[in-house]
Amino acid sequence: MKKNFLFVLIFFIYIGSISCKKTFDTIASEKVSSYVPLEIGKYIIYQLDSTVYTKLGASKEIHSYVIKDTIASITTDNIGRKAFSIIRLIRNKADTNNWIHIDAYLVIVDSTTLEWIESNKRFIKMKAPIKNGFSWKGNTFINTISVPEASYLHDWNYTYENLNNPIKLNNQLISSNISILQRNDTIGDPSNKKVYSEINYSKEIYGKNIGLIFKEFLHQIWQPGNANNAAGYFQENSYGIKISILRHNFSTL
Repeated sequence: MKKNFLFVLIFFIYIGSISCKKTFDTIASEKVSSYVPLEIGKYIIYQLDSTVYTKLGASKEIHSYVIKDTIASITTDNIGRKAFSIIRLIRNKADTNNWIHIDAYLVIVDSTTLEWIESNKRFIKMKAPIKNGFSWKGNTFINTISVPEASYLHDWNYTYENLNNPIKLNNQLISSNISILQRNDTIGDPSNKKVYSEINYSKEIYGKNIGLIFKEFLHQIWQPGNANNAAGYFQENSYGIKISILRHNFSTL
């Protein structure tokens, strides 16, 4: 009888400890929306470094610009949810006035999820709970099977890292942020031009009460020399970008 009572007591203590841990994790996790405040008229200005492949893919260069993302309006996505429309302007680094409209995308955010709809692709950028090591399939809604040009986006695991670690970007110290490693995969040896290689790397950082403050992305495929191109070349759909925040008009209080 005593043994049975002891077993039951240990069982309930164990179950209770699991329940308390789950409750603690849920309570301790910050809201996703605290990292992506959305208000019409708010903007972020970034430095953009774009990797460009030139000379028919024989070489690559870095071209630098300034871009500005502004929350322009409230609309709905294709399933009727409230979404914020964000427009992107670009200018060269020297000309401070000649902004050119180049893109627009939608953002849907609540306490548990951040979705980003861009170029007809829906990404799950953030998901609760926000804690180091938590991961999810961020490209679930992208058709990577029947759309060959999107195949490199298949089965990405987004993972939180460096919660609340400070970061300095363009002489700005941002003390509260979260990093999301979306992909870090290399096939072959990119330094050896005699063999096939592929790099897929993507990382984003969100500042609390600000939004996206940093992004680095590279999709690069090298094809070695063949009968049609003896020297080899970077495949046509290779591209890379790096953006880092310059200034914004969000309140960080």
